[in-house]
Amino acid sequence: MRPLIGLSSGSAPGLDATELAGLALSAGGTAVDVREGKGHAWETGGLDGLRTAGAKVCFVGVGTVLGDAAHPPIAIGDLRWPERGLPVKVFAAAGCTAHERIALTLAQVEALAARVGDRSLVLVETHHGYAPVPELEELCRRAGTSVLLDTMGLARIDDDPVAAAARLAPWVSYAQVKGFDWDQPGTSRHRPLASARPELNRRVLDAAGELRAVTVESKAPSLVEDIALLCEWYVPDAPAPRAPREETTS
Repeated sequence: MRPLIGLSSGSAPGLDATELAGLALSAGGTAVDVREGKGHAWETGGLDGLRTAGAKVCFVGVGTVLGDAAHPPIAIGDLRWPERGLPVKVFAAAGCTAHERIALTLAQVEALAARVGDRSLVLVETHHGYAPVPELEELCRRAGTSVLLDTMGLARIDDDPVAAAARLAPWVSYAQVKGFDWDQPGTSRHRPLASARPELNRRVLDAAGELRAVTVESKAPSLVEDIALLCEWYVPDAPAPRAPREETTS
């Protein structure tokens, strides 16, 4: 199965739904992932606007942090965009599976699953400052959640991201990528994917197993080129990308 290739709204937060979908499609992709509650312009057109413009939506990211009492299960009902059948991306606090927090974590997962239809559709991101790889593994086993593999986030929380991706592979079906300094991931700025040892990104993605979607989540001024490189990896017979409009990289 070939994964969908596309773009995260975090890469172009000023683009509305039609423009975001148009950028992903013009670069040769077919999909977007989006983040709610961050002021990204896609929300004005919403999920319907993205789909009407021709893009598939991979998942919706929200600010919920599993295991954090500041995000009670009842607050999940106030989220705007999670819908049945569409994965929802969250974070997990370090210690979320500890004895004193696991009940809260499981209640949050159940509340999210009630919105999207299944616990496996709750994607927990590999992200600096949150749960380490062993705890993400335990969380998925105990709560039935899945993992969103962010390659830079994984490199920031584990010294061997390829081995870590393989460890998490049973629960990974979506990934976000960006270029960065693999020797200094904790402090690196985003870089064009092709100029930042792309073979390491590829090794991490390959170690994660079969993926449903891979999206570019990057502030580097190379979104079209980054998507094109992913298409080379995963969709080698895809049509050449169309030239994007000038304002699409704002």
